Amino acid sequence: MKMKKKMMLLLALLLTIFPTLQAKTALMIVAHGSPMESWRKPVLDLEPLVKQQVAAGKLKGIDIVKVALMEYTEPSVASMVKACEAEGADTIFALPIFIAPSGHTEEDLPNILGHKYNPYVREELAEENTEMVHTKTPIILGPTFYYSYVLENSMLDRIKTLSKDDANEAVIYLAHGDDERIGFWKEMLNNVDKFTKEHTKITYVDHALIEMGHDFGKELMPLLTKAAQKKKRIIVQGVYLTSDVKRMADRHKMQDVQKDLVKKTGVEIVYSPDGILPASTSRVVDWIVAQTKQWVESKR
Repeated sequence: MKMKKKMMLLLALLLTIFPTLQAKTALMIVAHGSPMESWRKPVLDLEPLVKQQVAAGKLKGIDIVKVALMEYTEPSVASMVKACEAEGADTIFALPIFIAPSGHTEEDLPNILGHKYNPYVREELAEENTEMVHTKTPIILGPTFYYSYVLENSMLDRIKTLSKDDANEAVIYLAHGDDERIGFWKEMLNNVDKFTKEHTKITYVDHALIEMGHDFGKELMPLLTKAAQKKKRIIVQGVYLTSDVKRMADRHKMQDVQKDLVKKTGVEIVYSPDGILPASTSRVVDWIVAQTKQWVESKR
């Protein structure tokens, strides 16, 4: 009788701890990272929003949600992989919230995760004090925004917010780009241009790949000059995750740089104060949920 009672107590104990021993699947949302708090906050805010989708049953098959930053600061990719494993993850779906394929998504991140071994890339990462991931837990790397319509819709949202008289307006989109994968970036911008024209009365849409460096004004002025010959109002919008062209324009004193053009043509130039986040956070969350669902379903 005593032995039977002990067995029943042992069974009850096992049933209590069994759920904690069950395998779990983690979603790790990966962004580039920045030393600027204003850049990091909109990205880190995605974690509780996606967790809400999981709790509401809109993202089944995911037990753990983390946000990781590839460079500059915590939470790093390596530390978040460790955190997922500490919570019992046996598989991790790493979803990069990057604009399009680039050196970051095709070299840096795969090397950090251990998917690739490129000694030159790893040497650069070591110089940046980036910790490599060492794990036996399977990590599946997902797609970038490029393989969806999240960019087209997010940019359309921004233009509709800034537009006052679309028939008499021009739009100029700016993005960073990647010289080694320029085809992806050109196609992405062409798709955004076309989508804007199809869903507004704006007929003049142009774009350029411009970094945030010292030549910002020099590279942008030819586009502004060309657009000012056709339209009386120009909207400049950045296809950036959290950075915005208004801050770039202010930093590079564009009001002074474009002063002669404005005086000569009377054109109004509007620089967007928004990137994709936080303005289009809901669209990004929907994209994260949709991409993760597709991956979960592909395992069945």
